Amino acid sequence: MKINNLGLLAFYHTALKLHMTEAALLLGITQSALSQRIKALEDDLETTLFIREGKSLSLTDAGEELLKFCHSQTSLEDELLGRLKSDKGEVAGMLRIAAYSSVLRSLIIPKLTPYLRDHCAVTVEFSSHEVEDLYDILKSGEADLVISDGPMNRKGIIENVLGHEEYVVIESVKYPDLNKDVFLDHHAKDKVTEEFFDSQNHTPKYRRSFMGDVYGIIEGVENGLGRAVMCKHLVQGNKKVRILSGFKKYHRPILLHYFERPFYPKMLKEVIALIANQ
Repeated sequence: MKINNLGLLAFYHTALKLHMTEAALLLGITQSALSQRIKALEDDLETTLFIREGKSLSLTDAGEELLKFCHSQTSLEDELLGRLKSDKGEVAGMLRIAAYSSVLRSLIIPKLTPYLRDHCAVTVEFSSHEVEDLYDILKSGEADLVISDGPMNRKGIIENVLGHEEYVVIESVKYPDLNKDVFLDHHAKDKVTEEFFDSQNHTPKYRRSFMGDVYGIIEGVENGLGRAVMCKHLVQGNKKVRILSGFKKYHRPILLHYFERPFYPKMLKEVIALIANQ
């Protein structure tokens, strides 16, 4: 038995969007035709791929397994087409990596820059996200590799520890006496400051302000808008902020996540090896 290509394509776009109308528009077919293709695929596979609750869609376990197959197939096709179109038959394909902002700009992009310069046929898509969104981004196929600061503990996801980030408290050099009771975070759901002080012997009274991203936080501290709990490597050498003493060391892991696959394109295997070799 072979999987019907039209049904598989209908499933793939629907699984990525989890929205029948959007998937039908992408494929240039009616929603009725899309539903028929998916139903025929489910009949062929003798399983249910989607859970339908009103207009809401979610994947069954079988659907998640088939989506992983689609990701693998797409990656292999991208690599093959890139090699065939290249005069030298070099490594090619789409590289999609999602991570939280501090580690993406300071670690991942610099680590992969030499590789990307040497392999011009590789198309790259880096994206920065909040940590709590990274599992959904990996699951939906928006990224092939995800770097987070905590374990996902999900079946079928491989997890490599790349290292650890040390966190410190920083304040402005120019405005040390301004807003000492304010701590700057990304947004209201950001738990770094809270978890840092939970690891200490005491928690000071403080109020919070929000700066949108890690580099906004650093600029906010520089300009006296408050203090912050910050990755040490991002502020070392920054003469506009100082690191405060008197706190116990606090570390958070840097973790690479990707789905287990039966086959990996050469480019993806090389990139995983480069990132993991910290």
